[in-house]
Amino acid sequence: MRYFLIFFILVLFANCFSVPKEYLVNDDVCYYNDPIFNITKEELILNSKTLKQLQNKEDDLILIDDGKFKNRYYKFSDGEITNKQTNKQLNIGKWIRYRKNGTIKRVRFIYLNGTRDIKEEIHYDNQGNITKVIDYEKGYNICWAEAIAIVKKIAKKDIEKYEVTGFNLSHNNLNEFPNVKPEWQVTLDGNEEYKLKDVKVYRIDGVTGKFLRTTKITTSYD
Repeated sequence: MRYFLIFFILVLFANCFSVPKEYLVNDDVCYYNDPIFNITKEELILNSKTLKQLQNKEDDLILIDDGKFKNRYYKFSDGEITNKQTNKQLNIGKWIRYRKNGTIKRVRFIYLNGTRDIKEEIHYDNQGNITKVIDYEKGYNICWAEAIAIVKKIAKKDIEKYEVTGFNLSHNNLNEFPNVKPEWQVTLDGNEEYKLKDVKVYRIDGVTGKFLRTTKITTSYD
């Protein structure tokens, strides 16, 4: 009886702290296998044709802009160049910064609703070697896509009622604030009726995927 009780306590303890299987981080669920999250060999240095076009051009250079993907280059006054690639379906941007000689300087992955850094930021030297990586999901078991998927289940009625088409995302950055808990905050983009309501923030535990609570941001109109 005593051994059975110890076993029961151990099982209960493990269940309390385990991550739900459906919310375990993996590349398929988090879309980390998608090209928007990968850096190819060709992207390590700007090809000479594109570099020359940008040097002779004052405004943006748009190579692709369709319903699924946009690829745009922008030259800064100091000669450096940013390549902003957007996966419109995932609402994810890959922003690659190049030095004026065309060598890669850094890359960031952005969730565009809220313009939040996710996954990681990678820095390179002139030879294309990685010198620094900032992990924006440090301390998290639940990735950006899983947090949104969890909110889709929790807020299903509101999503249908208010014709929600988008999700705004932010999270606690443990690199800047190491003493805070990993937490995702998600808000909804709905119809005109929903925009008149107080903003509801869904808070999700970044380790377990547990729904913590909602908070409200009061909207005032003059």
